This record gives sequence, C-alpha cells and structure tokens, in this order.
Amino acid sequence: MASTLDRILRQAGAPDLIETLSERLSPTDLQSLLLAVYARRSAARSPANVLADYERSRFFGAAAFPREDYALWEQAVDTNTRDRFDILTLSPMTPLGTCAAIADVDQDWSVPTARTGEVVSDPTNVLALEAALRRRNAIPEAPAQHLAAMQRVVRPQAYGKAGMLAHFALLALVSTGRDRGNHRMEAEAMGRHLETHLGLFRRLLGPHVPLSVSYTLAQGLAPIAVLEALHASTKRHGATLWGETGREAADTYYAGFCFHIWADLADQRQQLADGGLVDWVAKLTANRKERTLISGCGAEGILALRLASVGG
Repeated sequence: MASTLDRILRQAGAPDLIETLSERLSPTDLQSLLLAVYARRSAARSPANVLADYERSRFFGAAAFPREDYALWEQAVDTNTRDRFDILTLSPMTPLGTCAAIADVDQDWSVPTARTGEVVSDPTNVLALEAALRRRNAIPEAPAQHLAAMQRVVRPQAYGKAGMLAHFALLALVSTGRDRGNHRMEAEAMGRHLETHLGLFRRLLGPHVPLSVSYTLAQGLAPIAVLEALHASTKRHGATLWGETGREAADTYYAGFCFHIWADLADQRQQLADGGLVDWVAKLTANRKERTLISGCGAEGILALRLASVGG
C-alpha cells in the first residue's frame, strides 16, 4: 500500500497531496472537490464502460437468490424478531468512520463515499449509533433498547471465494441498557438474541439440522447469569453448547465474551451467526455503565443451507 501511494504521489508531482486533502481541507471543501472529480470522470465514461464494469465487478449485479427466497427470509425474520426487537429500516449510508471509529477496525472494512459518508458494511454499528441517541440522556431506570435491522450491505474485502459478491443481506441485532449488577442486563440480552437466531434457524431449516452454540471468554471468568441464559436457549431449541477456545476476537473486537451459532453438518461445521459483548454504546454516550450485546447472521448462507437441507 505504501509503495503504491509513493508512486501515485510522484506521478502527481504533489508529495504532500494526502496531507492537503485529509488535513488542510475542511470536510465540506473536500466533498466539493471529490464531487467535481467524479463528475468529470463520469462525463468521460461511455455506456459500454458502465456495462463492462457492471459485468466484471463483484460490487455490482443481482443477488444470488431469487426474490421469493429473500421474501421468505424477511418474513421469517419479521415473524421471529418483532416481539423481541424494534425493527428499523436504516439508510444504506452512514457517517464516515462508523465502523473504524466505533469498532476499532480498519477503514478498509467499508466503502467511503464522496459525501463524507460510507456505504453500510455492518448494520450493528449503525444500530449502536441509534441506540446511543436513545440512551444518551436516559435515566438509570429507563428500559433497555433492543434494535434490529435487515439490510443489504457492501464489504470491500475479498474473501477469496470465487463468484462471491461484495454485497449480501444481514440481520443485525443490538441490545443496550444500564448495568443492573450480576450480569443481569447481559443475560437478558443474550436470551433475546439466542431465541431470535435459533428460532429463525429452526423456522427456515427445520428440526433436523443439528445446531450448536459456542462461546469464548477472554479472561476465563464465566458470567454465571449469561451462561445460564445460553444453556436455557440452546436446550429449548435442541442445540448443543460448547466452549470455543483460542478466538482472539473475544478480547479485540469484543469486550471479553463472544459466541457463534453453527449448523453441524455431516461434512462440515457451517457458521450461521456471530455475536458478543461490546463497549460501543458506552463509548458513544461516555457512560461506562452501558452494557451492549450485538449479533448478526447472513441471509445467503442460511438460504443456501435451506436449499440443500429441505429442498427450498
């Protein structure tokens, strides 16, 4: 990356170009400049150029499944989620740095835009922003916020799987509320998230696909109430529970605790959902007492598994 930038700056004859654009220009002036640049580039493009890009780039094109499959997914999500979460419809754009500033990941996770925003790559971060607004001035006794969103996202990373598009559908869940002691807030949120995910998977995949839930504790200290919630939900849905060791994300991306939900197939174990505790709303509201649990699952993997296991 550094060598590429060095070459670009040499060819442009402007060694301080990045500093000028990122530090000396105001966000509004930078936006005006970028819009002018893209307007000129757009004016120079032909319909053939546009069609060629549409054909070859993984960022564009139709989704992998027919509309009726996604309608089935959305109906199942709505039926299984609406009693536990406030389902929101989010903008496809969010402020620049929504992932990088909140979740401490590289900006490469998201596609920035010329209008000082970015295309949504993870709706849990956006739901955390919404939850922070709702929780910022809440009294200690105010009820927790449980938010959900179904959204098609774009992620620029190449995952190395041939034919995989950069856009796909996600269900995101975020629960946040004031610490009530003895991990009661986290346990109540864990129950909601697991009941939602496991109920959704049973609804779409049927009763015969083996499901399991794994969990990782970064410090090795088990929050008893959370583990009890894990046990209760997994048992209710006929899933197994096991400890997953060596997962670095438990103490980097997450705040000491995370979990996976799996389909335990005969030939492989397929990940269906991912989640854990984070400190995002605590940082956004400057309130260390805020406790937040996030989780998410992707539509395409579950729809493909449904097609293979129950014939669609």
